[in-house]
Amino acid sequence: MYKKLIFFGVFLWLGVNSFADNINATIEINGITVNGGQVYVAVFSNETDYKNENPYISFILESTSSNLSHSLELPEGEYVVSIFQDRNNDGKLNQTIFWIPTEHVGITNYNLRGAPGNFNSLKVPVNKNSTRIIVNVGRVRALGII
Repeated sequence: MYKKLIFFGVFLWLGVNSFADNINATIEINGITVNGGQVYVAVFSNETDYKNENPYISFILESTSSNLSHSLELPEGEYVVSIFQDRNNDGKLNQTIFWIPTEHVGITNYNLRGAPGNFNSLKVPVNKNSTRIIVNVGRVRALGII
């Protein structure tokens, strides 16, 4: 009986502490075309999941404003947020034969020129001192010439 009580106490403590470290973060998205299609948002928490396109969390927003904001709870850590606006409403990011997006996209720490880079170059911290994630959306300029 005593062992069960200790186990339950440890289990309860771990459960409470896993939620206590969550941060109320806000994703701010700039450059949306109003009523130009749904906005798909994917949040990645590590490099492997980013490479495999397996988001920690994903959701869809309506394009009701050129600047959107969405709050969510995230554990303290480093994240990459990837966004595209589905302008033709087919539910996927359309690309040219050279994998250049034809729809507007945005990724944290990406200037929309050339290839976006890896998780480490795109990640942003989420912690008590850094709760805002800003993503600018626009058309990718291949090699910076468009």
